[in-house]
Amino acid sequence: MSRLGLVICSLLFSLNSLAAELTVTDQYVRATPPHVKNSAAFLTIENQSEESVKLVSVSSDIADRVELHTHISEAGLMKMRQVESILIKGHNSVQLQPGGYHVMFLGLKNDLIAGDSVDITLYFDTGDAINITAPIQKITMSHTTMTKHQQ
Repeated sequence: MSRLGLVICSLLFSLNSLAAELTVTDQYVRATPPHVKNSAAFLTIENQSEESVKLVSVSSDIADRVELHTHISEAGLMKMRQVESILIKGHNSVQLQPGGYHVMFLGLKNDLIAGDSVDITLYFDTGDAINITAPIQKITMSHTTMTKHQQ
């Protein structure tokens, strides 16, 4: 194998090893009542590497737009706002959960029915992408911390 080939193999291995050090668990998407056009996904991302990484975007074919959001307190009210990225420090995890960071689906193409599942791709600033399948779950009392989405 040529020296260039070895360098390319080394680079590919190092990129794959970072992706292997990111783990996504506890993912689910909120079911919607008929004709509701927005929903959210929640999950946990664990970064087992030394380096911090950022979740920079998310895609799915279930909605016209998919954005990263968080809740902020403004004048004593909780409001949702879009964020550019979500930092996951080395050897740490971040929970995307009701009342905090989450993935927002805007302009749903179909109703999201409990028991179905959604394919989602997470993109990181390292160039890595992780494909996940998230079950659609009915909203329960523990999920009522969601507030009105502010456009």
